[in-house]
Amino acid sequence: MATNQEVISKQPPVSEQPVEDTPVSPDAKEEAESYKVRANDFFKEKKFNDAIQNYSKAIELVPDNSIYYSNRSMAYLRVESFGYALEDASKAIQLDEKYTKAYYRRASSNMALGKFKKALKDYEAVMKVYPNDPDAKEKFNECNKIVKKQAFMKAIAIETTAKPTIQSIKVDTFIVEDKYDGPCLEGDITPDFMKQLINRFK
Repeated sequence: MATNQEVISKQPPVSEQPVEDTPVSPDAKEEAESYKVRANDFFKEKKFNDAIQNYSKAIELVPDNSIYYSNRSMAYLRVESFGYALEDASKAIQLDEKYTKAYYRRASSNMALGKFKKALKDYEAVMKVYPNDPDAKEKFNECNKIVKKQAFMKAIAIETTAKPTIQSIKVDTFIVEDKYDGPCLEGDITPDFMKQLINRFK
């Protein structure tokens, strides 16, 4: 049985797969559908590598079918080939911008790759179409929490690394007028110096 890597290595990236400009013959479409049905059966049996191979054969015959790409994306997700899953989902969306399942699979791919902002954008698109879908809602909320947490942690990091204003003051550069007869700072600020300063400016 082929390993995940062996199956993946046989699949050229979507960007390198030629899309024929000529119309696809009815026979080619019928054959492609038979490969898709076979792939779906393999997927149900959790034979994801076999499913990927058959979806790929369907794509070779009909390279402009968004369903084939979306289904193969799901199979890639199952074997944790998230980069390929992302590419296939994006191709499916390119072919059909209203294909909600493809947005969901691209969001899942981006989540797995740690691209949470991009994932959230696609989950939002899914929620607009299926606002009451429990699974979509759960994934959206989970992703939204991660994005907010990352933003919060980033804000904290900026605050903790920011240099306090008092540390940026260079006392040595201050010019003291000759007529000044108040307390003078020599070295670090001490309690005695602060008392003298307060008394001086009462």
